[in-house]
Amino acid sequence: MEKIENHIIEKKLKPDDKLPSERAMCTMWNLNRTTLRSAIRQLVLEGKIYSKNGSGTYVSRKKLMKNLQDVEGFYETAWKAGREVSTKVVAVELYETTKSIGKKMELPLGHKLLRVARIRLLEGRPVMYETSYLDYQRFPKLEMHITENASLYEILKKEYGLDITGGREVLSIAYCDEKEAQDLSVSKGEPVISQSGVAVDENGKVFEYFKSITRSEYVCFASELQRL
Repeated sequence: MEKIENHIIEKKLKPDDKLPSERAMCTMWNLNRTTLRSAIRQLVLEGKIYSKNGSGTYVSRKKLMKNLQDVEGFYETAWKAGREVSTKVVAVELYETTKSIGKKMELPLGHKLLRVARIRLLEGRPVMYETSYLDYQRFPKLEMHITENASLYEILKKEYGLDITGGREVLSIAYCDEKEAQDLSVSKGEPVISQSGVAVDENGKVFEYFKSITRSEYVCFASELQRL
């Protein structure tokens, strides 16, 4: 791993620059293929390099950092960081509250929700699959405002006067099933960051339940610690 990282520094390789082939790197450093592939796999997991099937291995861009204490959505975070961000809307559909979601959103069983599923892309690479469940009775005709390049939270602020003040979320590690792996262009069983939680308004009322999976080689999460 250190040899690969030193090679990137010494050759002044930039993001998206290609590394030598596996055969060339094995020859350069007298490594066997198994050892080299193990190092490459670990560096990919750390987000320092990435692989393209049938093409080779490339230098990654710096990870996008998402502040866990920030109520901004993914779109706003990426845009402020100067990153190229886009969205692919997978589904926008009416949905009835289940017992599990109803408990989280403090809504009765069968309450009408709008389910919005989106794939988030950085520099054209899918990095997050996100699903939001929103109170449709509170935000009627919300589906008419959702587009590929619009921030959902900005729509809620502008069209419905919503003031988003906070929320609660849980992070864990999960592993992609076949469908998730296809959506994020990774291998089945690939580890990802799993998030789920709720967002609340200025009155402390829950208006959204969300869940997402994120590729850790492109996005990281951080939190500021303060002494009280």
